[in-house]
Amino acid sequence: MARIRLALGGVAPRPWRAHAAERELLGRPATEGSFRAAAEAELAPATGREHNAFKPELARRTIVATLRRLTTPASAS
Repeated sequence: MARIRLALGGVAPRPWRAHAAERELLGRPATEGSFRAAAEAELAPATGREHNAFKPELARRTIVATLRRLTTPASAS
């Protein structure tokens, strides 16, 4: 990927720019594996609370799904 900007909202008290994921993706091919590595790099330090423990995994899956959707040619969908 030549350029990428990611931000997450709705999974923390305020939106944040996903700098770790951006760094992980830079210069790498747009593959499922690189998307997963980027999501993990961004969310490795994340911890949920009792009432929202699902959010880190939800954010991981959302990052991967969004990147997949953005990099899949329209004719392949």
